[in-house]
Amino acid sequence: MKANPLLKDIMTPNPITLNIDEPFLRVAEIFQERSIRHLPIVNKQGVIMGIISQRDLNRVAIPKHTESGEYVYNMEELASYVLRQHVIQKVLTMKPDDTVEKALEVMIPKKFGCIPVVDDGDRVLGIVTAIDLQKLLLKILREG
Repeated sequence: MKANPLLKDIMTPNPITLNIDEPFLRVAEIFQERSIRHLPIVNKQGVIMGIISQRDLNRVAIPKHTESGEYVYNMEELASYVLRQHVIQKVLTMKPDDTVEKALEVMIPKKFGCIPVVDDGDRVLGIVTAIDLQKLLLKILREG
């Protein structure tokens, strides 16, 4: 692996996205079904409008702890919210040919868990998460 790979080399391509006008309920469903923690939010044209994280979901609707040890959300409460009301806008994005080093220079000080990768029209092409970066580090260490 080259010393400073490009984001397109490590990103998760074509990530799941949600439309900004969908109910917040969809975030909880997708996070649970797919075991992911970040969702790019787009408009009808596929242009990124923001991002929702697991932490954002927990701020909107605090999960309840069940007797069996699981955390569950009040789905009726979540269905009453629209993503537009809670999406983190002005999300930082990067291009596929940006380097991993450039992404880390932004992610580390700001404690970002992910960066959406977009084309010149701000349409989501992929996402780079902290897990993707950890996988890259493990690969580099194993290659020695």
